[in-house]
Order: sequence, then C-alpha cells, then structure tokens
Amino acid sequence: MALFAQLYDEPGTTPRKARLPALHSQQLQSVLKKFATTQRRLGEISEEYIALEMWHETNTQKDGTIRRETGFPSKLLDSIISGPHFYVGSPLYKTPRAICTEKAHYDCIDLTSLPCDYLPRTNYKPDVPSTEYISRTAKLPWDAKQSVTSKYRWVARRRLPTANERTLISSIQPPGLAHIDACFSIAPKSEEVLLSLSAYSFSVVGDYWTKSTGKSDLRNDLISLFPLLGRKSELSSRALLLTCITSHYLCLWERLWEEGFRAQVWAKDDRRLLKSFFSELSPTWNRNCALRTDYSRRQALVEIDVLVAQALKLTLDELITIYRVQFPVMQQYERDTWYDRNGRIVFTASKGLTGVGFPRKGKGRGANKEIGWEDIADMPSGTVSRTIIDDTLPGGPVERTISYEAPFDRCDRVEDYKIAWEFFEREGIN
Repeated sequence: MALFAQLYDEPGTTPRKARLPALHSQQLQSVLKKFATTQRRLGEISEEYIALEMWHETNTQKDGTIRRETGFPSKLLDSIISGPHFYVGSPLYKTPRAICTEKAHYDCIDLTSLPCDYLPRTNYKPDVPSTEYISRTAKLPWDAKQSVTSKYRWVARRRLPTANERTLISSIQPPGLAHIDACFSIAPKSEEVLLSLSAYSFSVVGDYWTKSTGKSDLRNDLISLFPLLGRKSELSSRALLLTCITSHYLCLWERLWEEGFRAQVWAKDDRRLLKSFFSELSPTWNRNCALRTDYSRRQALVEIDVLVAQALKLTLDELITIYRVQFPVMQQYERDTWYDRNGRIVFTASKGLTGVGFPRKGKGRGANKEIGWEDIADMPSGTVSRTIIDDTLPGGPVERTISYEAPFDRCDRVEDYKIAWEFFEREGIN
C-alpha cells in the first residue's frame, strides 16, 4: 500500500489515505508497481508549465470573447478547436461540416490530400479584435508578456471514456490556436518536455494508467503525475512524424530535429512502410516530414507503445496483457480494419472513422449499384475505386476518386508488438 501511495497521489500521502487501483491480473499489479517507482514526473517541474482549460464554452460567449460561427479560419489566431478535431497523436482528425448542429456533424480528414497550410473548420471564432483577444488569453508564468498561445501545446480531450477505443486522447497543437473547455492543455516551457509528455500520452501504456485512476475528467492533478521519459530519439522521431502534418509545425520540427533520425528504420519489414522513409527526412520541414497513410501512422503508434513500455521497464508480456485486458474495443476494430497494398484503409468497423473506406454492403442494383466491402473483400489483385464528395477543404465540396490496390489484409497488434520489441532490443534501444 505504501508503494501505491506514489501512484495516484501527491508526494507525502500516507499509505492509509492512498487511492488503490482496481486490478484484473497479477501482471497488471506488476505494471502499476513500475509506474509507482517512476523517477521523474511532470508535477516536479510545476513552475515550468501552465495547465488550463482556455475558453469556457458558455461564459466566454456571454462576455463576448468568442462567438459560435462555423467556417474555415484564415489564420491560426482565429482557430478555436473542440474535442473531435484531434485524436491520439493526430492534431488533424475531423472537421465540422458547413452546418454543424450535432455531435455527429464532423467528417474525417484525409491527410494524404491536405494542403501544407491547412486549417480545419471550427465552430467558434474570436469575437473581439486580435489585440483584445490576445490580452484576454492567459499568460505564461515565466514570461508575463507572452500568452499561452505563443507556445506549442499538448491538448487533450477532458472527458475520459473508459469504455471507448481509447480513453486518453491527446495531440500537439500549434501556436496561435485556442480551444474550448471540452479540452485541457499543457504549455511547457521546454519543447523536449512537450515531446516526452506527448509520446507517453499517445501510448496504450499511458492510456492504461489513466484508465486505472478511475477518473472521468482530465485535470492537472492527474496530468502532473505523468512520467517524464526524457529525450529518446526513436520516440521523438515517431511523435514528431505523427504530429508535423502541416507547415504550422515547421518550427517544432526544425528545433527538435536530430541528425540521427535519418539512421532510423521501421521495426517491421512491410512494403507499405517505405524502407527509405527515415533516410530521406530533412532538417528543414517539408510535406514528406510527416506520416500520412493509415498504415504508417498505425505502425508509428505501435512502435511508440513498445518504446514507452521499454522505457518504463515493462516486459513484453505486460504490454500484451495491457492491450488484451484493457482495450477490447480497440481489438474489435483492429480485427475488422483492412488495408490495401499502399497502406490506405479500405474498410473499417471503427465508429470513429465513418466515411473512411467502403461501406460494408453495397447499395442499388445493376449498373447503378454502389460497391460495398463485401463485394471486393476477396479480390486477389487489381484496383477498385470509389468517388466521394469531399467538403473538408476550403473552396467548397469537390468530387474525389480514391483508388485501392488489392489484396487487402488486417493487422495483428500483438504480433506487431512482438516484432517491434525484438527489433528494439536487438538494436540496443532503451
């Protein structure tokens, strides 16, 4: 019990007052003991970051700071995001539709087709001039002249849904941008701390620890207990490659660039993961300094899971147990998500990816029939296309044709964990 007093509580909490975890296996008890002995936590540098909810959705409309208006912002300073805008490791996930009156009125963003300066629609905009808007924004504790929006920040959804695919949903967001209080953010003084915090939070390991607290709302009391993993090149590269999708991340990429990124390789040998990808990275940000295909982004998250687990001294069996016991919805989606030969999702059962890939069943009959997944699942080779109306970009709806190359297959996360674990151990990483 004395050990668990270090797990969820402030330093100095007595064992009798410590909050205890609900455990489902002996291996999970071992995992939490390792969390409890983590050497360094975010709260230990509390003077070097600020945590905040930013704009209260109701109150700041009443006082005239922001207004409800759906549309594409012209610059980052006019961008005020909500929870659906981002997902785990993805700063750009969905955009509100032109008419957004319900939670479901969001469309998934195709990262392969984005312009480099892309900003998604938002439902809120500043309702005062820029100078006044900035003056109302919270300031950095270590520099009262600078607002929190002058920094790259870690932004997460406040709600912690333990029954969903993921509980801890976070991303890195660029300077200028703000958010409503359905989100919670951390602005660290150090961008290396930002990267460490982000890599940990993108992993199923960090997600599991968050689940184990039993909390339903994300606040600083919880985040302050997150471990700081330090600068690890393989973790840094993968977190940055997931994050730096647009030119709004140019400065972050170039300041955190390591020449050693070019010497890295994927842990898995697969035609959908370009062998030359890392070696072709540049210290100057460009469009290719980001992972854009569904398959490569999934692989980066798999490798982050393994690297974080190894950094916290977990075993492979413990990582697999975390996944098998604590992430049943994620397993369900992985069992029915299929990729084409170029790494694009051709079909998925994921409720969060509505509109991605083909629908399960086709519609219509004869020459007018729309193809469904069940019509193409067994294609041994060749290509198949679908035409969509894409309204996620400025300029109005456009017709786009997306092609998929057969054959199609699924991933096995446990097997991928084993492959990545052996690779990183063999390479002497961590």
